[in-house]
Parts: sequence; structure tokens; C-alpha cells
Amino acid sequence: MNKLLIGLLFTCCLISCKNKKSENIPPFFPVLDYLKSEAKKTDSLPLTFTKITTAEGISDTSKTTKEEVNKYASEFLNLPDIASGNRRDDFKETQDYDEIMNNVLLIYTPKKPEDEVRNETVMMPPDDEGNTHVKTILVTTVKNDKDSTIEKNMTWHMDKRFQIVTKVNKPNQPEKINTVVISWE
Repeated sequence: MNKLLIGLLFTCCLISCKNKKSENIPPFFPVLDYLKSEAKKTDSLPLTFTKITTAEGISDTSKTTKEEVNKYASEFLNLPDIASGNRRDDFKETQDYDEIMNNVLLIYTPKKPEDEVRNETVMMPPDDEGNTHVKTILVTTVKNDKDSTIEKNMTWHMDKRFQIVTKVNKPNQPEKINTVVISWE
């Protein structure tokens, strides 16, 4: 009976220590949740959307629908959530201040260079009181497909626009770059 009680107390102590250790780790900025709230906001407001596509150096500008905007926004909303518990340990956070751009930067990079998410950067300019607010989120992903590498450089400017630059590299072929910019007012 005493051995059982001692074993139970020891187990409880280990669990308690483990929980305290994870409580001391500051959370990552919830990039995916933030982008979801921004997408929901653009979907719920009576906005006019403009789409600019560029492929092979040729650009085209047109008005677009919320449905098409949601299709492109899904590129952001289907990103892996690196702030979640099961992915958090795979990334490191660097905090910096860019004097030229007057932005506080939260930069998330993978510990393993082959991770799909290569970088997430949150840019936050300080106001007159020193408080920050999110202005821009940048995300870079790289996927290896059967015969190609697809790199996406995605930028979301809060309350203004988002952009997706897709670079496709295939062996013995020139790089193909396609850009989509969705803006609203």
C-alpha cells in the first residue's frame, strides 16, 4: 500500500513539474488565428475587391467576388498552425526592432530547414504610447512536389490587401513566377 501511495505521489509530482515547465514558456503570436479573424472581417463587411494577377510579366486588373477572395485567402488559412502545442517545439522565435521601418518584429523560423513553413514574420509598429498593433504578416512556405519545388511568399497587410507570390522551379526549366494581389476598400 505504501509503495502504491509513493508511486502515485511521485507520478503526480512529475506531471505537476511538467505542467509548470510548459507554463513558463511564453506563447507564440497566434498568426493563423489572427489571419482567420482578418479573413472573417473582410468576408463580413460590404467591401469592393480588386484582383491584380501577374504571370510571365503580364498583369491584369479586375474586380472580383468574395468567393474568389475566399479562395485565395484559404492559402493563408490552411497554413500549419506553428503556435499550436504540437508544432511549437519545431520553431524558434526571434524578437527584433527595425529602426528604418519603425517596426517590432516577431520572427518564427523552423529548427529543421526542411519544414514547409520557412518563416513567419509579424510586423508591429509602435504608436506614440509605445503600444504595438499588427500591421503586416509575412509567411514563406516551400513544398517539394513530384518534379518541382513550389515556394510561396505570402503577405497580409491588415485592413488593406494580401499578396501571394508563387515561384515554381522545375529541373532544366526557367523559374515561373505568378503573383496575385487582392485589395479592398
